[in-house]
Amino acid sequence: MPPPSKKPFLPPTSYTRQFEPAAPAAPAPARPAAGAHAGETGWLPDLVYTGDTFEEGLAFFADPLGRITRFSREPADLAAARRLPGQAAMPGLVNVHSISWQRALRGRTEQVARNVEPIAGAREAATALAQRLTPEDIFETARMVFTEMLLAGITCVGEFHELQNRPDGTAWPEPHLVADQVLRAAREAGIRIALFNVATLRGGHGQAPETAPARVRAASIDAFLRETEALRAAVAGSLPADEAWIGVAPESLARVPVDAFKAIGTYAHAQRLRVQTRVARSAEDVAACVAEYGRGPVAVLAEHGLIDKRLTVLHGNQLSAEDSKLLGTARAAVGVCPLSEQNLALAAAPVEALLAAGAGVVLGSESQGQVDLLREARALEYGLRVAQGRRPVVAADAARTLFTAATVTGARSLGATGGALEVGRPADFFTVNLYDPSIAGADPETLLASLVFGLERRAVKEVWIGARQRITGGRHPNQGPIVGKFVEMQRRLWGKPATP
Repeated sequence: MPPPSKKPFLPPTSYTRQFEPAAPAAPAPARPAAGAHAGETGWLPDLVYTGDTFEEGLAFFADPLGRITRFSREPADLAAARRLPGQAAMPGLVNVHSISWQRALRGRTEQVARNVEPIAGAREAATALAQRLTPEDIFETARMVFTEMLLAGITCVGEFHELQNRPDGTAWPEPHLVADQVLRAAREAGIRIALFNVATLRGGHGQAPETAPARVRAASIDAFLRETEALRAAVAGSLPADEAWIGVAPESLARVPVDAFKAIGTYAHAQRLRVQTRVARSAEDVAACVAEYGRGPVAVLAEHGLIDKRLTVLHGNQLSAEDSKLLGTARAAVGVCPLSEQNLALAAAPVEALLAAGAGVVLGSESQGQVDLLREARALEYGLRVAQGRRPVVAADAARTLFTAATVTGARSLGATGGALEVGRPADFFTVNLYDPSIAGADPETLLASLVFGLERRAVKEVWIGARQRITGGRHPNQGPIVGKFVEMQRRLWGKPATP
């Protein structure tokens, strides 16, 4: 390893000042290293990403609440910190949009007739699966997905919670039964979660309420708001605020009429909740919105004051130049899921225009065809390169912009406390093996680009959340039982042997 840098070091606190301050992180961190300040835990990897560059010879420390307290080059601190040789540490990745239960469909929707419309075909398969899943199935699938996320360096996830009813559309006898299963899965896996309660009130633009799938249909907007508030209060009263919290997600203007959308927006503003909604996923979506409202979905939301910095619109594959300006002016975010969208033959969102307008761009794994947020990042950039015939597209320094989308901007989108390794924020980070073949030979100046454009998931070695270790040596402590239970569930669900 090269000798430690001689240049002065200032703790990395400035580059995310624009974002919201951190709340206390989860309790019960790992045991402090000998010689650290009272109650502190410290780490000394070969390299630490501070938001500007990779630093050598730099230790960082967290207090008993799991919050980063300081960075140091002092010899005594370097000796006291836990040594992570051959590793680089980066802030944990933030997966803004996940539908965990769709993991059960992986590999099972790829053999379809050529004339089937991609979105309709995927929706039909997902609806059929949703009718078969029990609450326990949803738990096992979510726990499997959240474990996969940890193995990929993801420390926080935004989960789109749609399956709120029994298959026949009636309520479960236990309030929030399925939400509790998803939250339990996150807690057992050890990942932070923003659970977005999804509102669906009709099947599409201009359609009657009964056209919505029974498993996801809310009885009314008033019933949805009552149930969401009860869920919010229950989660706030039983789980640490930065481990699990509630957001709201009017599914789209297609499935939530604008007056109901406004009611959800008013509630979210009063409770300071994050909001997600699907927007302009396809040209057909936009045309149907124009037919009902006389303008596209972003214009409708803007007209009714529903776009602000707490909103993340999902997909946005057919956003116009004016849409990008409206979202950017409001400092809203756009959540793209490149692998899921490419699987459905959807064009990429106009990321370059969104960034230029001031909108945030964040990343998600949505349908879980593959769980790898850095692969999502490179798929986004490569898809844009193919479409535009040039490189790079998202920014001159594409790697830095994409990594920021997967960390800092993603955390802001969810209202999460992490996203950066800086004083006052939680010690949420992952390390990679610098000698993994996928990045071997990278130096501090080229490592970020090597990670974004070349890292294989197997290179992720350790994952820590709130100074508590979740992944050790590239493996979750309960990986065997978690995978085994999921394989058993798949075998039962599909009626034939499943493989992990």
